Amino acid sequence: MATRRLITNFDSLAKMDIGPLAQNCLTNLTGNARYPDAKPQTDALLAALTPYQTAASVLHPTPTQTAELAQLRTALNQSLSAVAQMANALYAQDEAALLSTGLSLSKERERHTTLEVPGKFQLTDGPQPGTLCAKAKRPPHAVALKYLYTLDATKPDNQWLTVVVRDGDALLTACKTADRVYCKVAAVGGDTDQQPYSEVLSRLVQ
Repeated sequence: MATRRLITNFDSLAKMDIGPLAQNCLTNLTGNARYPDAKPQTDALLAALTPYQTAASVLHPTPTQTAELAQLRTALNQSLSAVAQMANALYAQDEAALLSTGLSLSKERERHTTLEVPGKFQLTDGPQPGTLCAKAKRPPHAVALKYLYTLDATKPDNQWLTVVVRDGDALLTACKTADRVYCKVAAVGGDTDQQPYSEVLSRLVQ
């Protein structure tokens, strides 16, 4: 089963690449048995490509010509996108058919089943008495950090208190002065919820 689709956004494609890509797409779709009804899209693409190539060939464009080129580029991008969307709708599960348009597939999503353990983990005094701050460096591909903390390190994980932060410090508040708090951290965002935890740190609350 195909999981990828044709790229439908061409805004970031280099000026020197967009024309050849559009021409290649037109060549590939001409007589392509997989797309017998693509003439409206190819006609629109050719109508956008021809004036764009003419405008792009000007070596020293005036400000007006530069603005016109930007408009023509937008039209060309939209025409390419229409072809890609048509193909994606027709052949959602057939990468060969999609590639036969001469366009490119999106990259496969990277899978990160197991994330790295957060680094630079530390516990510091909190902003108010009776609190602690937990901080760590979010590893690559993580979307957040999950801190577990407890006053009794012998309890199972599901009985530890949890604080999840996207960025910045986690404030541990369910404690009081002179408590010894135990804390560990894991990254959030892998393909499984079972991410490795850091070592357990402990600190006396001030």
